[in-house]
Amino acid sequence: MYSYKTIADSVRTKIAVGACRFYASLSSCRSEEEARSFLSRVKEELPGATHHAYAYRLGIGDALLARCDDDGEPAGTAGPPMLAALEKAELTNVIVVGTRYFGGVKLGIGGLIRAYRSCAEAGVKAARICIRELKARVLLQVPYDYLGAVIREVEAGGGEVLTFNYSQDVALEILLPYGEMQRISERIAGVTRGQAVIKQVAQEFMAGDEGSGV
Repeated sequence: MYSYKTIADSVRTKIAVGACRFYASLSSCRSEEEARSFLSRVKEELPGATHHAYAYRLGIGDALLARCDDDGEPAGTAGPPMLAALEKAELTNVIVVGTRYFGGVKLGIGGLIRAYRSCAEAGVKAARICIRELKARVLLQVPYDYLGAVIREVEAGGGEVLTFNYSQDVALEILLPYGEMQRISERIAGVTRGQAVIKQVAQEFMAGDEGSGV
């Protein structure tokens, strides 16, 4: 997998269900440590709550990790419904904390499940969704005569030229979509008659398109 959906920044929403107040606090996170840190922060920001249930998803593909906790609510009524909301939105590297302030009237098992799911869905809807794409950072050395053709191939493949360094040849630092790297490299080799030197030096997920959680 060369991309995944997450949220661009933290968000908090509030819904009322009966006499209870539910807050959904969402944040991006890249590790369980970051997820736990955000949970601790929410508890400090929303003191006196009856429960702080949570759910998070980390990683992609075979390395995907999903965790949730009901924080004292009846088993399966808080964490799992919020986790289902993240799964439905296809989000990862994100945590949602569902904070409940009890209003004096019990909601019942079904009511709690619906309330926590709605709470998480409201948070997802309010969030700015971003696509993080796997990019290859590449060093490229080409003769001057082929510079224009090489730049056209890079840009046509969705890549970006970051830096130029002019010496005997031209040294470029470029970003390429990881899934297109082999094809673009072959195109560059073709237009330079095999005179290009291409070396991948790093790969990383980088922010791409953004939109709402709707």
